[in-house]
Amino acid sequence: MKETSVVAELGDDWCDVTADRAEDCDLDHLALAAELSTEVHPAHPFFGTALEVIAHRLTNDDVLCRHRATPSRYSILHLTWSHREEIGGCPTIDADGEWRHIIAYANAVDAALSGEALSGEGRKPEQGPTGQPREEAPRRPS
Repeated sequence: MKETSVVAELGDDWCDVTADRAEDCDLDHLALAAELSTEVHPAHPFFGTALEVIAHRLTNDDVLCRHRATPSRYSILHLTWSHREEIGGCPTIDADGEWRHIIAYANAVDAALSGEALSGEGRKPEQGPTGQPREEAPRRPS
């Protein structure tokens, strides 16, 4: 990923499709735009919107798009890779807005995935019958 790219601000989990990443990414970047175009259906909020795929997340099926008519607007959509027009709310719009909104969303996801939003080894604390975290039993002296 180019360090001059805005995508670099998202971290190492994102591949900038506008950069030369052939050695780091085995995904066909042309297929991303084609799949997005296929999945967006007439009832989808972005149907008819000119979107440019600029990045994809390496660990899931999220794509980062820039709105061609409004270059300061970005969206993260989650593709299903169904290879057909979707129905309902798919592909989901996970984030939409100015760049700062995209960064805030990405930071929140990263924090959750890194365990900052969870305790222990990626688990929520065990809860007692009242829904409160269960306290550890006192240890007996050895």
